[in-house]
Amino acid sequence: MILLLALQAVVQPPATLVLPAPDRTLQVDFTQIRGVRELADGRVIISDRLDRGVVVADFTRHTTTPIGRTGSGPAEYRLPTVLSPMPGDSTMLSDEGNQRMAVIGPDLRIHRTFNLMLPGIGVPLGARGVDHQGRFILQIPGWVLEHTGDTVVVVRFDPRTQRVDTLARVKGSTPRRNTQIPGLPYVIFAAQDIWNLTSDGRVAVVRSSDYHVDWRDAEGRVTSGPRIAFERRPVTMDDRIAHVRRFMQNSSISGRNGDGGLSPLPAEMLEEKSIRNAAETQEHAEVHPPFTEVAPLVGPDDKLWVERSMRLGTPQTFDIIGPDGSLAARLQMPRGRRLVSLGRQWLYAVVTDDDGLQRLERYRHPAISGHGRSGDSLCEDYFQSLPAPIGLLAT
Repeated sequence: MILLLALQAVVQPPATLVLPAPDRTLQVDFTQIRGVRELADGRVIISDRLDRGVVVADFTRHTTTPIGRTGSGPAEYRLPTVLSPMPGDSTMLSDEGNQRMAVIGPDLRIHRTFNLMLPGIGVPLGARGVDHQGRFILQIPGWVLEHTGDTVVVVRFDPRTQRVDTLARVKGSTPRRNTQIPGLPYVIFAAQDIWNLTSDGRVAVVRSSDYHVDWRDAEGRVTSGPRIAFERRPVTMDDRIAHVRRFMQNSSISGRNGDGGLSPLPAEMLEEKSIRNAAETQEHAEVHPPFTEVAPLVGPDDKLWVERSMRLGTPQTFDIIGPDGSLAARLQMPRGRRLVSLGRQWLYAVVTDDDGLQRLERYRHPAISGHGRSGDSLCEDYFQSLPAPIGLLAT
């Protein structure tokens, strides 16, 4: 009986926390928020992929101030997306349209734009983050390595020494088999691993085969957490349509700009008829994976926030996983809200109205979050001091 009770305690999921009403809503309209980065003074950098570009916003004054401008020259970007923290209060911006990265300094100016080129790879890549030694953490898709499987390699790249270290091998998206029919390049809802890095340099890989977390520390030691229960839920036609719509709305196309940059898909490809036709022929898995393909968020206490795969139309829900890989809590967002960023002071979520306009809300951290560690300062001249030929190519 004692053993049975112990087993029940292990498998019993934690109670689901429901996030209360937002502390404040930024009274500014956006079109497609793709990145949010909290600054030390409480303001936030926001990237709007389509209209507003990159701005710094003040929730108290409800104001936004532009950072850089649209274009392909220095201090410019096109289709800005992910904002990643760098040591100190600097920020790395992924510039999808120009296929490069940019560094936003603590003074909220773009100090450097560059193509991230790894030795032996002839295409620029994006990075998930930068550690305290200035090394980039990123993944290399299978197509870049010229193999047709679903293996993705997570590496650490030191631009000063050109050294590339393999940190993990993860299961990426599954390439579709029938390439003769137009469609998404992968099997939708096929299980894949997701990963992120913490402030102290650890890499967390969430394994989709049995839903557990592998933690790799800075010395290369790997520890695995316990399995987390999940529901094997069938994929419906409505699921397929919603996935294809989201993919199309967030995709780019080349050849429509005179300078060769990328641009959003044309309107005809976003019509409901086109989306439904694509969904009907798209290869798909029969059941949902335990979690979505979105990279997990990392809290200020280095807990991992994994977005669970939920029924269509139900609130976004996260599993919050501790450093030992155990499920510490489960949190449900208010209906219609999409959590996009975890700051030291606040959580940030996007709400979209009936006209497709978005606003940013901030919420207090729930009780499960602890205190984060302060980052080291970043030398402002670090990126300027790197010689261009070794992988950071000035534009």
